[in-house]
Amino acid sequence: DISKSPDETNLAAQLESAIGGGSVGIIAIRNVPGFVEAKNAFLPMAHTLAHLEPEYLKSLEDPTSFYNAGWSHGKEKLGDEPDFAKASYYFNPLTDVPGTQEEREQFPASYPCNKWPNEDDLPQLKHFKQSAQTLGKILHQTTVHVAKHIDAMASKKVVGYKKDLLFDAMQNTEKAKGRLLYYYPIDKQDDTITKSKEDNWIGWHNDSGFLTSLAGDLFLDDETGKPIPQDQIDPEAGLYVTSRSGESIHVKVPHDCMMVQIGECVQILTGGVVVATPHC
Repeated sequence: DISKSPDETNLAAQLESAIGGGSVGIIAIRNVPGFVEAKNAFLPMAHTLAHLEPEYLKSLEDPTSFYNAGWSHGKEKLGDEPDFAKASYYFNPLTDVPGTQEEREQFPASYPCNKWPNEDDLPQLKHFKQSAQTLGKILHQTTVHVAKHIDAMASKKVVGYKKDLLFDAMQNTEKAKGRLLYYYPIDKQDDTITKSKEDNWIGWHNDSGFLTSLAGDLFLDDETGKPIPQDQIDPEAGLYVTSRSGESIHVKVPHDCMMVQIGECVQILTGGVVVATPHC
């Protein structure tokens, strides 16, 4: 039970194998209260959002924050080219107005205000904000519990490691970023995308932040928005991570599990006790 303190439950061996120095830096967590229901309620809305009128989606953009809030499509790059194969909707599940006014003005990319769709004008997105916040808060709170156990791991191996260092930071932060991703179908005639490459959707990278929570994926028909039968899903689609030996591993996330990946900041903070997750 990840919600229990390290003094109440001994998860050291499991965590070491999942996120320790010789691991791939990712952990799966099952039986998180409310997670499956919140995931099923929110993720399908990605299709609805992605198919709104372009003019409306543009009104949800936030160039002041460098597109770290609201809608973002074609603003990121895959290699050297603008990436139009996917779109993102960024939101803070913890607060609509993070930080102080001075912090928001000085660091607009770190403290962006939320830009929610107007549900009164878009009945097809009814409960969008509530669903986003519910799932985001579940992921955040579970990640806070993970942070407590990472602190326990680090305190045993790093001389002078401050008690509850990561836990306090994760518990008290307002700088949580949710990202609802939608991948558009690949044009079969597009020669710029190589099917055999694992990173043809997003390039290999480490997350630069602290901890990344993943709700898993959902495969939908782009035309109808309905779930695609399991036997019609490309078996090679999904998340890939790299082992410490350089082996590429396809991570198949069970539908009832959330995942937590290690970012570079936590690797640095713990002196390499836990390691960042190279993934695509």
